Amino acid sequence: MSLTKSLPACLALCVVTLAVNAADGPPPPSVSQPSGINLGGTSFFDGFAGPPGLSHLTYLKFSTARSIRDNGGKDSSSFDNPKINVITLINQLSYYSPDTIGGGAHLGWSLLVPIVSLDGDFGDNGAKLQDNGTGLGDITVGPQIQFDPIVNAQGRPVFVQRVAFDVILPTGKYDKHKDLNPGSNFSSLNPYWAATWMPAPRWEVSWRLQYLYNFKNDDPASSSAQQFNGQAVRDTQAGQSVWSNFTTSYEVFPNVSMGINGYYFRQVSDDAVNGSRLKDSREKVLGIGPGLFWKISEGQGFWLNTYKETGVENRSQTDYAVQVRYAHKF
Repeated sequence: MSLTKSLPACLALCVVTLAVNAADGPPPPSVSQPSGINLGGTSFFDGFAGPPGLSHLTYLKFSTARSIRDNGGKDSSSFDNPKINVITLINQLSYYSPDTIGGGAHLGWSLLVPIVSLDGDFGDNGAKLQDNGTGLGDITVGPQIQFDPIVNAQGRPVFVQRVAFDVILPTGKYDKHKDLNPGSNFSSLNPYWAATWMPAPRWEVSWRLQYLYNFKNDDPASSSAQQFNGQAVRDTQAGQSVWSNFTTSYEVFPNVSMGINGYYFRQVSDDAVNGSRLKDSREKVLGIGPGLFWKISEGQGFWLNTYKETGVENRSQTDYAVQVRYAHKF
């Protein structure tokens, strides 16, 4: 069975996947990655966390996809002129203690609450996916450990890092009769390691390495009847994935850095339906583009990120995405 999976990335904090048949006949089951994953949502100086205490971050992202790629990276013949637009607004609260343990480690936590707007439009001669409009997305919450920066002999920071143990909760708007939902209807484990390396004055390189494990969806969503191996679909489980957000930038003006930001996502195990493997269902994508960071003050920052995707398999391809992010300390 030949499959493709559409993935309109809402920040990559909202991801919706769908399996569709490239040939005539009934569609295979739909399987969704969680709507709360952070695909490209973080970028320059990611290893830093600002001063100790409570901080608020706001993210606003728009992305549009106009093609859906199959397992070979080609446009799926199932769709006629697809257009999927996603707008995501996220409010994040983060805290880490001024007290240290183990010589420079600070305990903390983070909470992200997304609002997601989905708008799908399809031509007359292909498959049509029904969207569920605007609503609350899946909340991400978890503890984290922020480490103090390592400085060189001249007192300049050269490396800083953070580890987190996030959980994505199925709090989002969800309708089992819709194909594209703000919520995913299952929980996920999403630990990560974020770090920033400053090899020379005015230069930075940052990355966030992430792992994703998804639990079962016991009430899968689809606008059409779903069958798998001659049986009704009872449950689905999205495959495990790994990915990295990455950046490099140069301070072109005092407190203003410009550079390249990107992400590489790869699904490392197949999706499952009724406990059985769904063949050819793994996703892959590289997103990359220019970006900017402005350090307004010690507890205040502004990011502008743009992305275009390439090397896409088993998902929709984002033509362009634009995100702005603002952070301030209370």
